[in-house]
Amino acid sequence: MADLILAQVGEGRRLDVAWEALGGNDSAARPWLRHLVYGTVRLQGRLDHLVGHFARRSVATLDGPVQRALRMGAFQLLYMDSVPAYAAVSEAVEMVRASKSRAASGLVNAVLRRIGELSDPQALFPEADDDLLGFLTTWGSHPEWLVSRWLDAFGPSETRALVQANNQEPGVFLHPLSGTVAEARQALTEAGLASNPEAGLLRLAPGVDPAEALAAVPGVIQDPAAALVTRFVSPPAGAFVADVCAAPGGKALALAGPRAAGNGVRRVLAGDLSPVRVRRMVGAIRRLGAPVWPLVMDARHPPISQAQVVVIDAPCSGTGTLRRHPDARWRVVPQDIVTLCGLQEAILEGCAPLVPTGGLLVYATCTLEDEENVSQVDRFLERHSGFRLDPGPAPSDVLDDRGFLTVTPQRSGHDGAFAARLRRVD
Repeated sequence: MADLILAQVGEGRRLDVAWEALGGNDSAARPWLRHLVYGTVRLQGRLDHLVGHFARRSVATLDGPVQRALRMGAFQLLYMDSVPAYAAVSEAVEMVRASKSRAASGLVNAVLRRIGELSDPQALFPEADDDLLGFLTTWGSHPEWLVSRWLDAFGPSETRALVQANNQEPGVFLHPLSGTVAEARQALTEAGLASNPEAGLLRLAPGVDPAEALAAVPGVIQDPAAALVTRFVSPPAGAFVADVCAAPGGKALALAGPRAAGNGVRRVLAGDLSPVRVRRMVGAIRRLGAPVWPLVMDARHPPISQAQVVVIDAPCSGTGTLRRHPDARWRVVPQDIVTLCGLQEAILEGCAPLVPTGGLLVYATCTLEDEENVSQVDRFLERHSGFRLDPGPAPSDVLDDRGFLTVTPQRSGHDGAFAARLRRVD
């Protein structure tokens, strides 16, 4: 199953989509399988460096089945103590023997045996003090273009911390949408599900099934960074909110929930371009009985005339979520940022006319790239003199002096996020 998932990822399918389709229903095996699949993708750069060292060739020159067998085998040898070394090697060899690349089984056997004998794998990598770029692309397992970009933007220390943060497994958080966090935790405890309060949410203990947690507590699975964006929006009670890029729907549901609505019922339109993603939102809306109206729509051409609050959770390069979506580091290329900037601008232009005087336009992303964040907002403000930055509620450590919400993985321990709150003044 792991090989099939990784094969689909190699063909361009998103890892989370492949996992959802093929991850299986065996609750006992799923954590082990997920650790193997996600870990192999997350540390692909590190694994490829080791494999290439012993194979004396680039992993990119090997057939797909051989690449996957070597990567998964190396990951099990180095990071899965529950798998005996002989079993990791034997399974990888058999995987290749059963493929069209059976002639490479001897190579797989030899390379993995050498990796299994290593006492200090990091000794085979560039030294950070001598070659930071080389260290962060190989041991750090990030593409060179992105590391170079971050070194220019953030400097060596922050970039090294960011890469390290991206290589940690992310926590799973429940955002309760009714009652208090303490009450939600008590409900989870009564259901036999362990959790701990963190950043205003509940961090589920390892092994807790998110579906079981959602069955026990009305809420959504949402990273603390995304929850901060929801709070930052801070619409007035009773407002009509248009969330125009809403899927998977967590922010829209949080904006409509009783904890967010104050003394008035808030109505939320949750639009998205993808019919499949909108259908997925419908299930969560029904489960929670939320005042949210799902709609298939193109945010560049919204089919409404006005909304007191317009939220654009814009399509972006997603570089703030690379530990949650580790395949994105290998999928995104520099040209994507240019393309996405154009799409973001078109969405902003399409949505600006919806906002009445006194209303709010909130622009948010989960990327760390300036062109998609501060520079995108500044370009919008240059074109639209009737809007002003209007900072929303947020902790001081994530709110800069201009009022931009900026969350980074290396400082927060969570996903990255950016948001700007713009008030129409005329």
